[in-house]
Amino acid sequence: MPVEDRLSSGIDRLGLCVSEAQLSKLRNYARMVLEFNKGYNLMKADGEDEMYVNHILDSLSALRHIQDLAGRLSSEQPALADIGSGGGCPGIPLAILMESYSFTLVERMEKRSAFLSAVVRELALQNVRIQTLQAEKVVPGSFDLALFRAFHPFDRKTTKTLLSLLKKGGFLAAYKARSEKIAAEMDAVRDMIPSYQKIPLTVPFLEDHERNLVVVQKC
Repeated sequence: MPVEDRLSSGIDRLGLCVSEAQLSKLRNYARMVLEFNKGYNLMKADGEDEMYVNHILDSLSALRHIQDLAGRLSSEQPALADIGSGGGCPGIPLAILMESYSFTLVERMEKRSAFLSAVVRELALQNVRIQTLQAEKVVPGSFDLALFRAFHPFDRKTTKTLLSLLKKGGFLAAYKARSEKIAAEMDAVRDMIPSYQKIPLTVPFLEDHERNLVVVQKC
C-alpha cells in the first residue's frame, strides 16, 4: 500500500469520521515532525509510514475512549492536557479531531515546545495552547483529563505528580503496551491508585502489537 494511503486507510479502519481539512492537518503535522525531527529529536520516526502508523494512528486508536471520558466529566468546558507532549502525540492528532475541546500540551524542553508552538500556528489550532513547564510545576488541579504517551511509567513520583494535576473526579489516560508490564507498574502504586481500567486498543497495521489505554479516576 502506498505510504500516502496508510493514514486515510488507517482512519477508515478505526471507523473515524474525518474531514478533508482535518486529514490535511494530520498530514501537514506529520510533514513538520519529519522535517524537524533530526534537529529536535521529537520522536522515533524515520519516514511517513512510521509517523502515520506508530504515532498518529496509535494516538487516534484511543479517540473514542477519550471522547467518552470527556463526555463523563462534570465540567461544561473540560480542560484536557497532554503531559510530556514531546513532538505532540497524542495531543496534536486528538486536538485536530476534537475541535470543540481545549487542549494544553505540557512540555518542559524549550526546543520541543517551540516546535509545538510552530505546529499550532501552522495548522491554526485554536483549541491548543502550549505550557513550557515541567509537569511538577504545573498548577495543581489544572485539568479534567490528563493524557500521556511514552512519558514515564507509573512510578510513585510520576503518579503523585499526575494525580495532582487533576481536578477531583478527573481522569488520567495513559497509552501503554503489554498487560504484564501494566500490572507490575500498577501493583507498585496500589496504595495510590487502588483501581484502574485497562482498555485494549487496536492500532491499524500494528495489530500484532499489544496496546492498551490505562484509565484512572481521581477520587
